[in-house]
Amino acid sequence: MVTWQHGAAAALVGVGTAEILAALWQTGSPVDAAGKLVVDTGPRPVVERTVKYLRSADKPTIRALVAGTAVGAGAVLGRADRSLPRDLAVTAAGAAGATLALRRRGAADADGGLQSARALTAAAAGGLATLLALSMPARGAPALALVGGSALTAAFRARKRQLSRHDAVRRAGELKVARPLPPPRDGAESWAGVSPLMTPAEDFYVTDVAMRPPLVDPDTWQLDITGACASPLRLSYAQLLARDLVEFDAVLSCVHNRLGWGRLGNQRWTGLPLRDLIDEAVPHAAAGFLVTCATDGWECTLPLDLVRTLNAYVVVGMAGRPLSAAHGFPARVFVPGIYGQFTGAKWLTELRLTEHPNQDYWLPRGWPREPVPVRPTVRIDTPAAGRLPSAPVVCAGVAWAPPHGVEAVEVRVDGGPWQSAELAAELAPTAWRRWRVPLSPPPGPHTIQARCAGRGGALQSPVPRDPFPTGASGYHTVAVTTTA
Repeated sequence: MVTWQHGAAAALVGVGTAEILAALWQTGSPVDAAGKLVVDTGPRPVVERTVKYLRSADKPTIRALVAGTAVGAGAVLGRADRSLPRDLAVTAAGAAGATLALRRRGAADADGGLQSARALTAAAAGGLATLLALSMPARGAPALALVGGSALTAAFRARKRQLSRHDAVRRAGELKVARPLPPPRDGAESWAGVSPLMTPAEDFYVTDVAMRPPLVDPDTWQLDITGACASPLRLSYAQLLARDLVEFDAVLSCVHNRLGWGRLGNQRWTGLPLRDLIDEAVPHAAAGFLVTCATDGWECTLPLDLVRTLNAYVVVGMAGRPLSAAHGFPARVFVPGIYGQFTGAKWLTELRLTEHPNQDYWLPRGWPREPVPVRPTVRIDTPAAGRLPSAPVVCAGVAWAPPHGVEAVEVRVDGGPWQSAELAAELAPTAWRRWRVPLSPPPGPHTIQARCAGRGGALQSPVPRDPFPTGASGYHTVAVTTTA
């Protein structure tokens, strides 16, 4: 007699078998593919709450839910007697896993036929392993659960090691820039408690709709510039790096970044002006849009006028080294001044010139068609919320208002008069700017707020607003209590 424990253990064996084979063959993961389906089809309010409350733990949580659902389904099947319908249900689950594993498997694979066969084989092996486990004695359920859990854990660890090895190899050498910028300094190096001028690459936020970054082989990767143009281009990774790379300093912010959050970072990027590549392709007179395409099939449309006026780039490096897989290796599109959700594709593979805008990933989810400009915003880094001494306290943080730059930062206590903050030197109008101001609030509870003004009259909005659909707004507010 099969029990629900036996069924759950058998399902875990099936999932573990499929995942370990997929990891060893470096092909599509059924769990990740199912998680991607959840991300792509989940109602927007649910997705927004997931981002808000889980933050960077969203994808591990989704993977756990997918695996848990499979095990739960196994528990239900385990309560049924051995029969053709039950076996067909397991077979159907394996087929569904195979279909999902092939979904958006990625255009970067050099041998699509081999990888497709491997993905199918891994999913089929998972279904077969489940059937075999169900045919074993029920008393072996604990051992089956141990085997399945161990295989699943080994698969996730193998994926992590593959990513680490990929990045270690790709980021081993420095990029060659003909006219490098001077070392980044703003005179605020000794300011305590404020964010670094350049966000360390390992701390730079990562967000995208891929469950796991694709590992692209630079030896087979190509960048195609196609569509409504007279001279289509095809560039290999080596050819791209052999061109006149330039450096630029810029802040990159996620549209989901809430007041005080860290879903943004400031870095020195390396790349090529996108308009130079576009001009080389000789766009047709009617071409008004650029569709940026990723290796996993994700697409984002940019108006050509915006690409030219905001000095967009094809980025190949950050902090002087090639991009990591998580940040878009081998290349990504970056348009300083618009939010990361709209700035262009990571894992870039094609730039397609068109006469009409594309049906992008975000449109069916209610986000606007036009790229959203970054709002002038201030973040208070110090003091943090809590108790403070009554002695003078230095309030400090970062402000950003790309592409025109930060002109002023002001701070107030308890809704009182605004005080002008001292600004560190500006690296570039597209970069963030550090600031500080001394405060001397009396003992007791207080609220500290900050705002900034950008050049050209752009002011930080005082109206509190959630990120959807045009980015968060309002004043970052920190509650403190000073003691005598």
